[in-house]
Amino acid sequence: MTKEQLTISLNEVIFFFTRAGFGVKAPIGVAEDFARSNVWIAENGFDPGLCSLGALDNIDSQASDLAILFKKTENGGRFYCPSDLYLSSLIASVSVVDRINLGIKDNELVVKNVDFPVLVIAAMGANKCNGLQAFWLDESNHEYLVRFTAEGVWEVVSSDSQPIELSKGANMIIQPISSEITHPYNASIKKYIAANEKEKILQSGVKVGENWQGIYDYFSRCLVKSTAESRASGAGAGMVDTD
Repeated sequence: MTKEQLTISLNEVIFFFTRAGFGVKAPIGVAEDFARSNVWIAENGFDPGLCSLGALDNIDSQASDLAILFKKTENGGRFYCPSDLYLSSLIASVSVVDRINLGIKDNELVVKNVDFPVLVIAAMGANKCNGLQAFWLDESNHEYLVRFTAEGVWEVVSSDSQPIELSKGANMIIQPISSEITHPYNASIKKYIAANEKEKILQSGVKVGENWQGIYDYFSRCLVKSTAESRASGAGAGMVDTD
């Protein structure tokens, strides 16, 4: 089977992506939330490998930092990285959802210089942050507006046809949905209904492409190397079901 034909289940998304996150030394809770976000990504018809490999690579190469700070502002609050690196979307997504659960009311939440905004969006979607929107202009001057209009229903308004999963390096503004933001001229608008795609996923599995090898490589860092000593201590699977 070629990489382009590989499919995995939603349970395998949880299994592999949790360990891939742990493979770049993300805290276990952050890694678990990262995996749940990737389930949401898959349920909406995206390749989770394409959406997430860049974020893992950034942590591994020290282009992004898992350190995060929060500062209250006149309009709400701001998350930022204390270093000059990108703020890792793995930690930003968890922090944003925690802050939303505290209640942002009519205020705005700013996330400074986050590496891959799509993972923040995925965490918001996975945690049913309905009635909120996120706006950003990325480092390549692509503009995005994501609205969570109802449970399982969301839309992406973008200034051009670049896929949202490729957007990188942005200051995100998260706030209650407003009709005051005007769409860019010749904007691309796409609506997603998660239930439609989820039914397909349950029948045929999650398709993963050429980025899967990178995810698997990070996952593999958690594997115990097979030695005589490790097998004697009980590592590995038995040869029969009763082992």
